[in-house]
Amino acid sequence: MSGLLVVPRKLLVPASAACLAAALGSAGVLSAEVLPGRLSILPAAALLCLVTLVLWPWAVLPVGIVGGVAATKALGTSDVTFITVLHIGVLAIGCLALLVRRAASAADDRPRRTAVDQAMALLAVIALAGALFGLARGHALHQVLIATYHLGVIPAYFFVTTHTLTNARRMRAAAVLYVTGAAALAAVELTMPGRHGGLLSVLALVPLLVVAGRTRGWRRVGLGALITLFAADTAVAGYRAMWLAAGVGLLVLLVRGTRRVRLSVALAAIGATTLVVCGAAVSAGLRARILLSGEHLDETAGYRTPEATVGLRVFADWPLTGAGLGQTTRDVYLPTFKITDVGPTYHVFWVMILANLGLVGLIAVLWPLLRPLRAALAVREGVPLAFGALLCGFLAAAAFAGPTDGHWELGLLPALTLLTTRTWTPDPLTTGGRP
Repeated sequence: MSGLLVVPRKLLVPASAACLAAALGSAGVLSAEVLPGRLSILPAAALLCLVTLVLWPWAVLPVGIVGGVAATKALGTSDVTFITVLHIGVLAIGCLALLVRRAASAADDRPRRTAVDQAMALLAVIALAGALFGLARGHALHQVLIATYHLGVIPAYFFVTTHTLTNARRMRAAAVLYVTGAAALAAVELTMPGRHGGLLSVLALVPLLVVAGRTRGWRRVGLGALITLFAADTAVAGYRAMWLAAGVGLLVLLVRGTRRVRLSVALAAIGATTLVVCGAAVSAGLRARILLSGEHLDETAGYRTPEATVGLRVFADWPLTGAGLGQTTRDVYLPTFKITDVGPTYHVFWVMILANLGLVGLIAVLWPLLRPLRAALAVREGVPLAFGALLCGFLAAAAFAGPTDGHWELGLLPALTLLTTRTWTPDPLTTGGRP
């Protein structure tokens, strides 16, 4: 019976190519409203991306995360739909590239297995069931699709990570590419007026603090410069969610880390402060960013609290399963805002989960995150601790972050935590040779 479910390998690539063509066509339709005059570059960019990812599959995540942000900056748009389309497009091309390599019998493409694979797969199944439940209750199709994406992006990024970063060499290459791209963006944007930055810098900052403590000589100097840049970019980002993610992550390092890790955190704070103060003295753009960040720091929660109250009322009516993905409360007056529809996404991610999927959805999201957290906090130094600290930070930040392109970091960070836990070796200078 199981043999009937096996798809011939020679059919995988053509089928995936058809799916990719459909995805790119949808991306073109969605993007037409945003950048109607620049869509001609999409086919060429997709082909170039496909060739690149066939040759270097470990580049899927750096290209998708950093490249997506860089593309939106180059094209002069901050439209959430376009950013989401870019991320989906790169992930789809990456999956096709993996299938092409699998068809060619690439020996190093076997995915890494982790202890939470089944839990993440269950989350994907629950997302699909929630979507079907939402459609059965009459929710609008586009609202169901939006909510499904925001939940499904978590297992999607998890499995993309475990299928592309299959060994230590690939993980190092992906880290170098990501840090290089994120540093270039941070350096370019640091003195640009406006509210931007933060996310890419936070993801790089915390692991580099741990890595820098295990290096010597000029390498440590170079890492120190990168850390200072990322810390400064985070400090003037203007997003409270990023400040919270970075603050909680650094607090975990201070509590659980060794003396050397604590020293790295202290030096990063001093370096970032010096860079911001000195930079503000010579750059009007940086001064504008600092002033804007101060304004956003003084802002109240505004309509977010009333919006969350609406979602919690929906959860009270459907405590076990929620009202289904795509749940929307029509024509609600939000104080300090206006009369609007609330849902399916909320500025408090956990309220979105409760309103759309109830306690079942909340448990399904949190369950695959507990094992990586326990594994990370069991060590006091090393990259696993850094990724675990970041995971703590973004779990807290999800209560404040707006509904942009999904909380994909909640899928990325657990995978990185578990993968690096396998390859991490303790430093004999601080552990006496013992893990």
